[in-house]
Amino acid sequence: MQKLSIVFIFAFAFLLTACGQKPMTEADMAASYGLSMEEFQEQKEAAARMNMSIEDHLGDMDNMHEHEMDMDMESHGH
Repeated sequence: MQKLSIVFIFAFAFLLTACGQKPMTEADMAASYGLSMEEFQEQKEAAARMNMSIEDHLGDMDNMHEHEMDMDMESHGH
């Protein structure tokens, strides 16, 4: 019973800690992706047009960029 109480206390403390964090602002998100606010807004609008979240859209953009780099290396015989 004592173990259950300790587990419950740790779980509750973790929940309170996770809920206490502020959500990221758009400026924070733009900075985390290395974009200006204008670029971030453009990408966000593009994601919305494709019914995607901004995270999914920017992740796809990173994957596409990596694929292009791989293709460039292959075309140069590396």
